[in-house]
Amino acid sequence: MHPAHPLLAVTHPDPYPYYAALAREQPLYWDKTLGLWVASHPTAISAVMRHPAARVRPLTEPVPRGLCPGPAGELFSRFVRMNDSRLHTRIKTLLMAYLQAQSQQACTPQWPAITLLSAVQADRFLYAAPVHAQAAFLGLPDQLHADCAVQIQAYLTALPANANADLIAAGHTAALTLQDRLESHLLAAEASPALRQLRDDGARDGIPAALLAANLAGLLFQSCEAGAGLLGNALILAGRRSLDASTTPAAARTVIDHVVRHDPPLHNTRRFMGNAIEIQGQRIEAGQTVLLVLAAAAMIEPDNAWTFGAHGHACPGQTLARSHAADALLHLLHAGTDAHALASHFRYRPLLNARVPQFDFSKDHQP
Repeated sequence: MHPAHPLLAVTHPDPYPYYAALAREQPLYWDKTLGLWVASHPTAISAVMRHPAARVRPLTEPVPRGLCPGPAGELFSRFVRMNDSRLHTRIKTLLMAYLQAQSQQACTPQWPAITLLSAVQADRFLYAAPVHAQAAFLGLPDQLHADCAVQIQAYLTALPANANADLIAAGHTAALTLQDRLESHLLAAEASPALRQLRDDGARDGIPAALLAANLAGLLFQSCEAGAGLLGNALILAGRRSLDASTTPAAARTVIDHVVRHDPPLHNTRRFMGNAIEIQGQRIEAGQTVLLVLAAAAMIEPDNAWTFGAHGHACPGQTLARSHAADALLHLLHAGTDAHALASHFRYRPLLNARVPQFDFSKDHQP
């Protein structure tokens, strides 16, 4: 049976026939149940994404209310990914140049320690591994990798509207720590050549080091939940294909590429209308929300990696994300992880946009 609406599709066992039908039959429509517009076809999604009135955050709530006031909200306000300000293009250009330069440097993540991987450990590894890999790529000292993973997780759990006071307080602490550590690393004399270049280019462009450092934290943040979904879905596929400790890097990369095409980690995102617009003959009023169903677009254009976004807010690190996920999958399999057992007993976390498996849910363990 098809899911009732796109948000329920994220956790459906097999939502892809539904997504394909949605893209074919309802490329752009008003969903009365959800109270928002839904764009499901690549043409409609691209038209919304490219329109200057389409914002990544509501005009009335540029930062989630629960994070304000405080360090967590301030950090969020600095993320390029969550921003449509005039600085967006300038900072993103600098970050893309930095990522390109940094990609020429070898990095070896200090993966979370694993022995005999249990379901609880698997859940924790899914969320920690992408941050470990990203921290290594950014050139952070080995001893900080695990700390960054903990802080990013604390920050992530403070974001939902239903987060309690303790989670929000922990998010503020994590934001302060991330901002201070990454700014210190950016300004350090021993920073990598790519980081020094980022710092110097930013200074010439009048962009404060604090803003650049916040976006280094943003790269860690952006890697976490999407990376957990990519690695988790790859682990399930590896189990279904009976992959084990003999798996080669090429085979791991094939699994990751298959997941990106056929079971992606991010299924949708949103845009918020700053002004009324007209798309494909439909008038979308100012203040209304459009749900962009990227997983449906992928059914029409499977080679376009829609899960990584597109146009002005496309993820600049998708090649890196694939590589990190393949390396993490190899690490799990070479450590003796029983992927088949994990793939036989899981559910999806109750998230609205990310498809992240959960292997232990007897007591609703958090990663």
